[in-house]
Amino acid sequence: MTRFYGIIAMIALVLSVGGVVFCLVVKSSTVRYGFVNTEKLLTSFVGAQRVEGELRKEQDKWDSARRTMADSLAAFESRMELVYDSASLETKKRLKSEQVRRIEELGRFTKAEENGLIKMRSELMEPVYKQINSALADFSRERGLDVVFASSNGSIVYGEGSRADITDDFVSFLNKRFH
Repeated sequence: MTRFYGIIAMIALVLSVGGVVFCLVVKSSTVRYGFVNTEKLLTSFVGAQRVEGELRKEQDKWDSARRTMADSLAAFESRMELVYDSASLETKKRLKSEQVRRIEELGRFTKAEENGLIKMRSELMEPVYKQINSALADFSRERGLDVVFASSNGSIVYGEGSRADITDDFVSFLNKRFH
């Protein structure tokens, strides 16, 4: 009977060691991952919020200047309408030419506004993206994550709110670091 218990104990020991080895192998080969919702991240990170505030101020300046130009064009067109029907052919040509020039100028200004804001956003966001990437590398190491995916506009089909969604934790980490 003692021999029987010895065999059972040996089998139990071998199975236990095998189980531990199996668990270690599985754990070492498991990839830990998470994802961040980039839209939520960029609206929640104080650094990105500051940039958005600066961009809004700049856009307000551009919009004010564009409204002034549009009002000037509208006033010109109102004055033109009053005299156009009774004007000479030469005056009509001059008025139309001036109207076209003002419309083109407003179009160029609007395009310059768009391009200027795009360029400004790119320049202001570059250091923000560097901060985010640097902090995400540190955050991932601290959490033992092997891979972090970014999602925007629903490119992660499932996962929001799951254990893999690290957005809220990362935003807190990021804001503490750069606040």
